[in-house]
Amino acid sequence: MSDDNTEPGASTAKEAEKAAERVIPKDVSIPGNLESAARQIDRTILRLNKLLANPGGLSAFLSTFNYTLYVLAYVQTKSPSLASLARQLLARIRSQPEPIKPPATTLVANGAVPPVAALAGLISRARTTLRLFGLFPLYAWLRTLLAGQKLGADPVLHRIALLQCLSYLTYQALENVSVLADNGIVSKKVIALINRGDSTTARVYLWAYRAWFGGVCCDFLRLAREAQLERRKRAIRKQMQEEGKTVAEYQDEEDNKFDRKWWNDLMITSAWFPMALHFSSTTGIPGWNLGWMGLCGLVAGSSRAQTLWGATLHP
Repeated sequence: MSDDNTEPGASTAKEAEKAAERVIPKDVSIPGNLESAARQIDRTILRLNKLLANPGGLSAFLSTFNYTLYVLAYVQTKSPSLASLARQLLARIRSQPEPIKPPATTLVANGAVPPVAALAGLISRARTTLRLFGLFPLYAWLRTLLAGQKLGADPVLHRIALLQCLSYLTYQALENVSVLADNGIVSKKVIALINRGDSTTARVYLWAYRAWFGGVCCDFLRLAREAQLERRKRAIRKQMQEEGKTVAEYQDEEDNKFDRKWWNDLMITSAWFPMALHFSSTTGIPGWNLGWMGLCGLVAGSSRAQTLWGATLHP
């Protein structure tokens, strides 16, 4: 989903970079290490501005930030001794020691949510709100698929893509109506109508996640079919080479490019799979926690986030 958060009259990234060069006057004497740190922070902020302005940048940033917070929240609850040690060190540095606060596990047990976990929940709700507009690109994708497969395209891959698109459409529609109902925008009667008379949204969310799980499984089918077709192509090329026929130039480079993309897609799908399986089950995966969810989300979104972040280095 493309997120465009620029406003009329707002400075572009290039204009911000030019303005940043005039922030520190040349006649002001600043220690080298402090100036270097300030410039590094300045560059990072400008790169973040570029990232958020790029199509899909906001979504990628929020996703990476969200799953990182999940991991930190899990580590915080499992390592209260680290937080205690940090407080002791701070108490020695300061003239007046801070009152010792209860460890994170106590806060969680008493019902209070640590700040990291609270921020993770806030970011998660923001991402869910942004997904309310996710039906539009899915509808556009469905229209493209219904127009028929492209010339020379594999019919099996086309059917898998159609099944996956319908799965994600079902997931997004059910999640949207549940979110709107939970916030009092959609009447509970609508939920009862699609939920066998039950006006609560828990079961609707469950079926939404099951549709998402179906879409993730379609990626495994797609990868299996792509691998099958690629093996056939390479076998034909090998036979042609044995017969002394000419093969396309730079074919090895194209093969390596396909392999890298295929394995990267397999890694992403494998990372989403346990999370989708957990939420689509009534019992969930035994031992599942915020740490596993954060780790899976980071692995699944790492390549996309790295690509978008790397693009911010270029003007």
